[in-house]
Amino acid sequence: MKENCEVIRDLLPLVQDGVASEASCRMVQEHLEECEACRTFCISEPVKMPDETLDRRLVKSVRKAFFFAGMALLLIGAAVGVALTDSMGMFYNFILMPGVGMLGYWLFRGKSFFVPLGIFLLSYLYQIPGTGFVAPLFLSVL
Repeated sequence: MKENCEVIRDLLPLVQDGVASEASCRMVQEHLEECEACRTFCISEPVKMPDETLDRRLVKSVRKAFFFAGMALLLIGAAVGVALTDSMGMFYNFILMPGVGMLGYWLFRGKSFFVPLGIFLLSYLYQIPGTGFVAPLFLSVL
């Protein structure tokens, strides 16, 4: 009977959460009708819920990792698109820039207007002679 009580106490949280099988629920119910100790244990012990702060921290760290990876892709895509503007491959921008726009919309959600402004600023800096920004990008395309 002692081992049976331990098994029932292990099954109680599953039955209370509604994830136990029907056979397990019946077995727990039948045991609770017979065993006074398990019945008082069921009433006195609150259901232990998992720690939500750990889940929140995990979700926050995953979101942060996705954000930084997306920002890197966004900056690289915008730089390549701007560099392709003055080359023979400028028509690849029809493929590249909508992807950059979608990525920016996904990253910034409500503030996605920063993406076109950033690309405009990057294009402007690319066209200023003598800034040192033109030569490395132009040579990387060749």
